[in-house]
Amino acid sequence: MNRRDVLCSLGGAAALSWPLRALAAADAPPAAKTVDAVDRRLGYTLRDPYRWMEDPRDPDWAPWMRAQGEYARRALDALPEHDALLRRIGELTGDLPVATRLQRAGTVTFLEFRPSGANVPKLYVVERPGAAQRLLIDPEAMTGAGGAHMSLDWWRASDDGALVVYGLSEAGSEESVARVMRVADRGHFPETIDRARFASPQWLPDGSAFFYTRGREGAVRGAPDYLLNRVAWLHKVGTDPRDDVRIAAGGDTIDGYTLLPIDFPFVVVTPGSDMALLLPYGGVRRENGLYVAPLAEAVTGRARWRTVARLADQITSFALRGRDIYLVSERDAPLGRILRVDAAAPDLGRAAAVVPEAATPIETTDAGLVAARDGIYFARQNGGPMTLHRLAPDGAVSDIAMPYDAGVYALFGSTDQDGVDVRLSGWVEPLAIYRYLPGGRLTDTGLSPRPRFSTAAYESVRLIATARDGTKVPVSIIAKRGLRRDGTAPALGQCYSSYGISASPVFSPRSIAFLERGGVLFEVHARGGGEYGAPWWRAGQKASKANTWRDFIDGCAAVVKAGWTAPTRLTIMGTSAGGIAVGNALVERPELFAGAIDNVGWTNTSRAGVEQNSAPNFPEFGDPSNEAEYRGLVAMDAYQKIRDGVRYPAVLAMTGISDPRVAPWHPAKFAARLQRASTGGPVLLRVDFDAGHGVGSTRQQTDAQWADVFAFAYSRGKVGG
Repeated sequence: MNRRDVLCSLGGAAALSWPLRALAAADAPPAAKTVDAVDRRLGYTLRDPYRWMEDPRDPDWAPWMRAQGEYARRALDALPEHDALLRRIGELTGDLPVATRLQRAGTVTFLEFRPSGANVPKLYVVERPGAAQRLLIDPEAMTGAGGAHMSLDWWRASDDGALVVYGLSEAGSEESVARVMRVADRGHFPETIDRARFASPQWLPDGSAFFYTRGREGAVRGAPDYLLNRVAWLHKVGTDPRDDVRIAAGGDTIDGYTLLPIDFPFVVVTPGSDMALLLPYGGVRRENGLYVAPLAEAVTGRARWRTVARLADQITSFALRGRDIYLVSERDAPLGRILRVDAAAPDLGRAAAVVPEAATPIETTDAGLVAARDGIYFARQNGGPMTLHRLAPDGAVSDIAMPYDAGVYALFGSTDQDGVDVRLSGWVEPLAIYRYLPGGRLTDTGLSPRPRFSTAAYESVRLIATARDGTKVPVSIIAKRGLRRDGTAPALGQCYSSYGISASPVFSPRSIAFLERGGVLFEVHARGGGEYGAPWWRAGQKASKANTWRDFIDGCAAVVKAGWTAPTRLTIMGTSAGGIAVGNALVERPELFAGAIDNVGWTNTSRAGVEQNSAPNFPEFGDPSNEAEYRGLVAMDAYQKIRDGVRYPAVLAMTGISDPRVAPWHPAKFAARLQRASTGGPVLLRVDFDAGHGVGSTRQQTDAQWADVFAFAYSRGKVGG
């Protein structure tokens, strides 16, 4: 995320406003050493004085990061409203129980749930409808090395609900270690399986074994090839993992296709089907091939996999139901159509088009195709809000009425049960789990109870901005009902827009703390997301990535023009891949913003290829070994665009020291360069030494982070006053 800080002038003389005095009083941030490093390639000369930070073994790295974190902590704690915001956020989240995932298996329901007052989600089982939840896995009762907190990364119950396999990791690292539990008595089988990040387990029908994906033996954490050549295995419960059956890995040739190093080989099985699917999932690649074999062959490790679809077929989602494979294809249908293929004799050329392309795209990220006993469920996008649909076995397609303008954040279904569970949210509607059964309507299950506080005082407004090339870009704005649009409100605007992921309506209880103080929140649905399907995504990918940050800039300008805020009160923010949007908006239009927040942001893109999560991201942003794609990576590198002597707004960069997705040196280098170059607002580097990318952070960690975010944005807004 990014935010910017602006100095006010009083009577023609530069003066520090009250929030900046609080920052200035906290002494100066520690300067980082500089070491000459230069890349010369394709006519570029890229100087990188902080490249030494890429080596965590450098003796200056840890001390500098700790000193920066301590400086940022003092400065943020000194901001007006910080402590009040932290208390209020704790009130809003502490009493709010939240359900995130569920699975109906046999007659029982498994629920990932964070109860009131808890810090992390836990796994429960409900033995029968109306019964009390029984705790199975409580990461809060465990600690890792050095007292680090533990997180539940993933889990999957067997079809009959008797067993559950799950992965835990420490300090937000996502480095899962897997165990298998007996649900009846919470006892464990003896084996543990490390290197189980992204394991995605799939149980055999009899519950005796499961397929899963594992990092290769000897992979070095942090190395550029760490996530490459992962291996799919079949594990028999109660046995030594060294005896697992190898299924597939990078370099294997499957029916003429050689698995790439970035391909994560996932095996998929469903209740009631005697077939298995092999998905070589190419990192963040949107389209993937798909292969099928009889399940009886797949378990041997010697299956003759047959092609269902190749990369050129542009398959973005699929579901297996009996011997029918349903596929979302964007080939010759950029907004997606659903095809049906016979798993026993796959021939895409003869596939039946059971759902044609329509005016709105089929969603394939948060809510892809889900098979149930009564049919196939899928969602469509419409610029952010989504709709839900059912394809019946007879081919009829029906629309399922939505309770409000919602984002669909997960579909949970099984081919041995009717209906689907749907995780929904709106901009001012809290996350909840609804259930749909054929012939009925979406009904709130109550599994994710509604909060005791009301959201009635707030509204969402849709604004359509015109980008500089004439493209119409939606902007979603959330504020108090009846807020005066006179440019006096502090505002926090966000943008992500990568991987074709849509910024659909979602509510966070933490936002109330900012909104009730008169703040404005907004999301720019820039190109690069999936709000209007594959064409919208491709228009903000690789060499076209500039559309993402320029849409962000133009969307912010439209919000200002509409009177919601003013440049002297506007903070912008981007997380992870959103670091590209916020970093480039910061360096291209520093005068448009009062603050910028770079949250675990990818800002030094020309260095793609040197960190562990680089190669899986090549399909989205570019491969540096390709000359044209390298030029694109340089063009989106915000760190390289920082110039000495420019009055940049105030910046808050944030990272977790265990981040496995965006190396901590990205925010660190960005902050160090700005601290040396900027003549404007202060630059803070917030470091959490018990966190990673935020995926496994505790409730209290997330509360503290958002208190910092809102206090920073609120203080920027008051500077403008």
